[in-house]
Amino acid sequence: MKPAPIKGFALLPLIIGILILGVLIGGSLTLIGPKIKKAKYDDTGDILDAAMQSVLAWAIANNRLPDAAVFASIISGNRDAWGRPIIYVYDHNLTALATGGLCGRKSTALSYGVSANIAFLLISGAEDLAVNTAPAVSGAYTGNVVSGTADLVRAISLESLRNQTGCFGFSSGRLRILNSELPKACVGVSFTPSLHGEGGVPHYAWTIHVKPAWLTATPNGNSLALAGTPLPGDVGDNLIDMTLSDADGNTLQRRFTIKVLACAPP
Repeated sequence: MKPAPIKGFALLPLIIGILILGVLIGGSLTLIGPKIKKAKYDDTGDILDAAMQSVLAWAIANNRLPDAAVFASIISGNRDAWGRPIIYVYDHNLTALATGGLCGRKSTALSYGVSANIAFLLISGAEDLAVNTAPAVSGAYTGNVVSGTADLVRAISLESLRNQTGCFGFSSGRLRILNSELPKACVGVSFTPSLHGEGGVPHYAWTIHVKPAWLTATPNGNSLALAGTPLPGDVGDNLIDMTLSDADGNTLQRRFTIKVLACAPP
């Protein structure tokens, strides 16, 4: 009578196959894991960049930064690759035209590390799903933003914001004097025009450097009231030179020529 075969030996190839399959799967996971992680970081970087462009586009159209509520409505999805909301931190002065808006300021109350005058930041908590940056919630902030080492952050300086959104020339919100010239004056006739300032950050200060002796210049809020009556000896070009400054330290110096004419009597 033949001995019965040993069943354990029959299962040995199957066991070896399972072990080999396990090794292959484990090796694949070891290779795939870092790739998945990198892909999520890359995707989140793209999401932050797209969110930044959306903020800039809205700011250009409205001459100011969006606040947190508006930000949530203009960012599609508003979540990073791990499904967590993007954090938006900004200087509140840049969200209102009355406090300078987009182009009216030259400084902010927000900094990031050693970088001062930051306009806004976009933050993702990345793979640990926790925002370690302070502050960790969207909203206006005053002071220094401290970045968590594991977070992904995009910080935009005020200078970069102004450059990218075209804050130059006669852009809305930029400090400027509206008058392009002053009217002519006549000898013996009362002369009472005004210069008008706009933009920047109220309140304004007018500083007179040069003016004719017959003319007075009285600041009145965003205007400078001029008054006087020229004499015959004042016929010709009369120079007035002044500086307009605002509460944020923006300054603008302008010169105007008042042409005094003899003028025939009526």
